[in-house]
Parts: sequence; structure tokens; C-alpha cells
Amino acid sequence: MAAAPTSDLITPDTFLTMRKQEGAELVDGRIVEVPMGSMSSWLGGELLFLIKLFLRSHDLGWAFPQETGLAIWPNRNRVRKPDLTFVRHGRLKDGKPDEGWLTTVPDLVVEVVSPKDRASDLELKLDEYREAGIALIWVIYPTTRRAQVLGANRPRTEIGPDGVLDGEDVLPGFTCSLRELFEAANPEA
Repeated sequence: MAAAPTSDLITPDTFLTMRKQEGAELVDGRIVEVPMGSMSSWLGGELLFLIKLFLRSHDLGWAFPQETGLAIWPNRNRVRKPDLTFVRHGRLKDGKPDEGWLTTVPDLVVEVVSPKDRASDLELKLDEYREAGIALIWVIYPTTRRAQVLGANRPRTEIGPDGVLDGEDVLPGFTCSLRELFEAANPEA
């Protein structure tokens, strides 16, 4: 991620009104490009689709797509945009999303690693998610067809290509086979 050169720090409110915020996050008052590969984008969208299908019969909360900004760090000029965000019912102000950034700490976020993601940037973001108190974090690695599961109060665990993402107590009853997710992305394989 390369920070855009700017002399003035930007606030989340200013960032919200800017025209060119797609594909970017706000980190310590600076706009940072977050390029996403097409496969990573597709996998994030497919996982969102599966969760939304699950939510049709298990009305548990709100699932948000990539580009939904999180402004959950008080007194920090920061907006992060996970590839998928889930918030359980009863946690959003007035029971529905606001027009601006999401200011409620989500229950689940998903990051799908793209080819140009730097490991140090990803680790910083994951630390921020844990610090904010996000209970369940899934990190999906398309190249190795693996995932990691972590959260605010849990150690990091790895899931192999034959493993399953489990919604645990955040999305009770939801599971997603990594093998099926990746095979859907490459049906000829």
C-alpha cells in the first residue's frame, strides 16, 4: 500500500465526501491505495453471497460488501474496508446502517489476500481489527487455498485446503468449505 502524498491529514468525515475513495482506505489521516485482484474480489463476493443466502433463513444480522468503510477507532483518522463485514442484529444504531461509515464494531470481518498485498500491511490491519474487539476474523489466501481464523480474544489458527470456515457463535450454523469455495472459482480444475 502506498500512501498518497498529501500535506494535510484527512478525517474520516472528509474522506467520506471525497469522490475518489474507492479502492482506498484512510490510515492515520492519509489516503492509502488498496488494490484488489479480480480473483480476490470474486472470492469475497462469493463468500458474501453464501452468507447472504444463509441469512435469508437465519435472520441474524447485516452482511456488507467490500468498500464498506469501518470508522471504529475513536480519535484516530482511520477507515478500513474489509472484503466482507457482518454485524449482528441489535448492534446497529436504530437497527439499520447509517448513511456514513460503519461505526459499530463488527462481529466478523473477512480479508481476502490480493497479489499486491504486503504482509506487513495485512498484519497491521489484523492487529487493528483485534484491538477494536472484532470477535471473528477470517483471512483467505487464494494462492495457497488456505485461511486463517483469529479474533480479539483468540489465537490465530490455520485452516488447510480441505478445511471449513465456521461461523461459530457469531454466525451460528454457517459453514463454508474452502475446497468448494475455491472450486467454484476454478470449475475446470
